Amino acid sequence: MQHKLINTENYLLVVDDSEIKAGDLVIENQELNQIFQVQDINKVNGLCRSKVDTYVIDSCKKITAHLPLNNSPILEGVDLLPPLEDEVEKLAEEWNDKGEFTSPYSFKAGYNKFKEKYKYTEEDILDAWELGASEGLPLTREKKNNLIKHLQQPKMPVGFKCEINNPMFALSLQPQITTNSQGLTQWVGEYIY
Repeated sequence: MQHKLINTENYLLVVDDSEIKAGDLVIENQELNQIFQVQDINKVNGLCRSKVDTYVIDSCKKITAHLPLNNSPILEGVDLLPPLEDEVEKLAEEWNDKGEFTSPYSFKAGYNKFKEKYKYTEEDILDAWELGASEGLPLTREKKNNLIKHLQQPKMPVGFKCEINNPMFALSLQPQITTNSQGLTQWVGEYIY
């Protein structure tokens, strides 16, 4: 089962349209960075209340899984997504599994040296070209610097494909979960970039 990810400054989030109940953590749909815990729901008027504000239920999405970013706290009561893998670690493991070389360290060193010399991908160059075309040339120094900063940021996933518990027998598809080393519930699957 594939889920779209919402990327906020502090979290990667999986949300859904399931029923919101008191105690659920939700994100306000118009401001995709405002997370709050529902304290009270007035279904007659279609409102949900946090400690501070009142929101229209229809503009909120229930958070079903998350990954904290930038040392943000874990959202209690919400399943975790697995940690993001370091690209070089994953590639080194794949090469080692194929028997292509004997030392993962040599692969990592070569890969990192290559990235120093060739910082930008073909996709990055196309993005720069499109920006230049849309902004009109020549670009100001500030716009060039902003583009370079944008291209140097790590690529974030746009989706998560979770494994399903007993897909042949389940009436409703539930994500497969595991317990991580801290004893917290974590989804099993892979990120989509």
